[in-house]
Amino acid sequence: MGGYFGVGLQEGDRHIVKYLVVSVVSLFIGTVMGVLQVFPALHNWVVNTGQAGAWIDPLAHTHINLVGGVTVGMMGLVYYALPRVLKRPLYSRRLADASFWFSLIGVYLFFFVLLALGVAEGSYIGTHVPGIWGAAPVDGHTVNLLYYHAESRFYWLDELMVPGGILMGLGYWGFIANVLLSVYHRKERMPAAPKRMVGMKETYDGSGG
Repeated sequence: MGGYFGVGLQEGDRHIVKYLVVSVVSLFIGTVMGVLQVFPALHNWVVNTGQAGAWIDPLAHTHINLVGGVTVGMMGLVYYALPRVLKRPLYSRRLADASFWFSLIGVYLFFFVLLALGVAEGSYIGTHVPGIWGAAPVDGHTVNLLYYHAESRFYWLDELMVPGGILMGLGYWGFIANVLLSVYHRKERMPAAPKRMVGMKETYDGSGG
């Protein structure tokens, strides 16, 4: 059976597998983070380090689950379903691949920067505040002052979020453009089923086309 990219159906769908793999891996990372954060000492550290801990939870945790897991998986499912709904190929396979790689690099660069900021700034605060791993409340005013010192020390990590955000934007805009162009740009339709002769008349075998 002819596929949507001029090859066998399964082979034509192979480019979608990488979206699903990234989605599953991202959800796995998110669930591991969730499990680790229920351990009392780690939970206390994230909470007691204030804004530094917030880089890890909720920001990094939510980002890898929703953006890396849900959104990238949704992109793959749209690329799988759209040719079948439209009965014609995607507008551009190259644009689909480009949108994937831009999204992947952007999502994970952004995630690791969030994680690194949380660990670096939180560790700096923890060296100056006793009991940061404990359940007892710490001096919030001191933590906030130390956070601003930590922020000035690790400002260069903040700047790495910019290319991550740009790459994510390029990936998602490429995906959106490919979907809209696939819908509104007329390309060749799926080939019709072979003709067969019935008596002296030609007819189509099946309802393809």
